[in-house]
Amino acid sequence: MPILKDDRDTITLADILAPMTEAEFFEDYYDKKPLHIPGSADKFKGIMDWSILNELLSNGPLWSAKSLGLQIDKQPIPAALYCESREDRSGSMVMQPIAGKVMDLLHHGASLIANDIDMMSRPLRQVASAFEAAYNGKAQANLYCSWDSRQAFSSHFDTHDVFALHIEGKKTWRVFETRMPHPIRHARHSNGAYTDAQHMEQRGNLLFDVVLKPGDILYLPRGQYHDALAVSSGTVHVALGIVSLVGLDIVDALKDFAVEDEAFRTNLPRLAQGEAVTRSVLEDLGNKLHRLSEDPNVLAALLKYQANYSYDRSQYTLPIESSDKTFNLVGGPFRLVKDKGTFMLTGPRGAVPIPPGSEGPISWVLSQKSFRRGAFLSAHERIPATVADRLLSDLQSMGVLKSV
Repeated sequence: MPILKDDRDTITLADILAPMTEAEFFEDYYDKKPLHIPGSADKFKGIMDWSILNELLSNGPLWSAKSLGLQIDKQPIPAALYCESREDRSGSMVMQPIAGKVMDLLHHGASLIANDIDMMSRPLRQVASAFEAAYNGKAQANLYCSWDSRQAFSSHFDTHDVFALHIEGKKTWRVFETRMPHPIRHARHSNGAYTDAQHMEQRGNLLFDVVLKPGDILYLPRGQYHDALAVSSGTVHVALGIVSLVGLDIVDALKDFAVEDEAFRTNLPRLAQGEAVTRSVLEDLGNKLHRLSEDPNVLAALLKYQANYSYDRSQYTLPIESSDKTFNLVGGPFRLVKDKGTFMLTGPRGAVPIPPGSEGPISWVLSQKSFRRGAFLSAHERIPATVADRLLSDLQSMGVLKSV
């Protein structure tokens, strides 16, 4: 059954994981071990297929060499082989993929990687948002399109949890027994810290292999070694990578509070003062950090940060009802007169001086029976909106205008 339903505006992680429950996943698999969830062929209907992918890729100016990559036989293809330098809408020169060149390389066995595709359509945003809501983390989706028996990537691990949603064709995934201990994007704790030979050595024995078909899901906790190989003429899967907060984020949270304590802004002792003095300062700062970790304000700030730890997926909701105010001229008669070099606005309540330079806008107002705020701003473009709104408000207070 498709997880995207016309009568519902949201997709939940429970919808994606079904028939497994969300509670079962977090209890038995989350951050523990890999998981394969078979699904019906139409599970991701309306979210991604060949037709949707072709339409997204055809938005040429939206793609660049950074967002659309090509790999072949485990090596990246240089952007110059499938991109041309073209002017974007802002006038800047960027390397844009050329459809003909991309297609030619795909015909020769290249794999296509479309990065950040979760921002490209509403259904994909809904899927990513479902993971973010359940994880309290940031979800980012890349799409991989590859061909029979051409491997794009060597065995590797990721620094984030991975959910592979299989869309088209068939692909064999090999999952190895080694799981690196909670890697992160750090020079000493990511894929780049090891050579290909080291990866091959430390991936361990094969834990299991599985052929993913449309509707299937494969979950890999971060650090789990794996690789994949297409076994049909064309395969597509969307890989959701979810990054959660880690202990180092608490260090950053403490730093925001520690900066208010002068002790953390004081120079460290000079080396000539001796190791014992520096040790004493270190112990004092450590004790202060410990007390900060017990501060309820720090906990509250951390929980608030975690609750909002997601990408901005706000959407436009057009059309809208215009909030542009309409003003009607009321009472009167009103006239502008000049007395001894000062302009005065006269009416039934008498005469009042007006600010220098406002005679033009007020004269315009008095010539209208009714007008909208936008028309007033357009007629007086040199006046800042805040000044214009203050003048309109003053005219309302004086009984000259009425907002409707």
